Amino acid sequence: MSDIYTQRLKRQFKPSHLLGHIILLAVGLVLLYPLIFMIMVAFFNKVEFASTLLDLFPVPKNPTLQNYKSLFVGSNDAKILLYIRNSALRAVYMTFCAIMTSFLAGYVFARLHFKWKEGLFLLLLATQMIPATMAIIPTYLEYARFPFAGGNDIFTGGTGILNTWWVYLIGGPAINIMGTFLVKQSLEKVPVELDEAAKIDGCGTIRLIFQILFPLQLPIMAYIAITTFLTVWNDFLTPYFYTTSDNLQMLTSAITRLSSVSVTVGLVNYPLIITLSLGLTVPALLIFFFLQKYIVQGLANTGIKG
Repeated sequence: MSDIYTQRLKRQFKPSHLLGHIILLAVGLVLLYPLIFMIMVAFFNKVEFASTLLDLFPVPKNPTLQNYKSLFVGSNDAKILLYIRNSALRAVYMTFCAIMTSFLAGYVFARLHFKWKEGLFLLLLATQMIPATMAIIPTYLEYARFPFAGGNDIFTGGTGILNTWWVYLIGGPAINIMGTFLVKQSLEKVPVELDEAAKIDGCGTIRLIFQILFPLQLPIMAYIAITTFLTVWNDFLTPYFYTTSDNLQMLTSAITRLSSVSVTVGLVNYPLIITLSLGLTVPALLIFFFLQKYIVQGLANTGIKG
């Protein structure tokens, strides 16, 4: 029996398979190296980190959990828990808005008939070509001149909604163009006869949208929710340019501000900054690992899977 098993292994073994696994292992190690480096550096204190010539895989002589403790329970160096809470609240709010706007806009372009529909949809897609950095100054002026806010009148005035939560609440929830495109593509595959049958049974438009069509789009909605959450969670530009209050900062911008403050105060606490960056990365990794099947399934439903 053992001889048969050994012979089978010999027949299945190919040097090319072994070489392929070695290459994949090496590539995986290269890709994971920054994460491994961040995990190890998080055990350093700032004095040892500044006085040590780091190895490829740095190991502290006096490991400390203080940086991880600061990440989870806060510290005197920064309002870390406040930054995490701000990032989480904004990401959840923006995700909810993206789901609603994407689905409703996708329904309009997939199901309704009106003049210049195709032209408007192409125009909407064309706005994707505009780099986000080009919108920073117009958006800043829009927020600063927001009527009757921050000491403004209609034409000139104070600070508008800059440096307030309204920047995130009003300025954030725009139409998710990619989400709209995906929902439109997916809804066009659903037979129109389903709508007609529901209306014959007495179903109104609102019930048709949210009780019949929306559940059919759950894989697309899951994809939009995951990608939007990750995008907002990692967003650096919005809190950095439009807010200055420390209480309004997100974790991304807070890391940069913490670096600047550390430079002016004294020895830069790089281990704490890297630990915060690690904390910023972990939710994205967890979401990707546990929900990646929904990303593939959502794209497959639209017919644009690679």
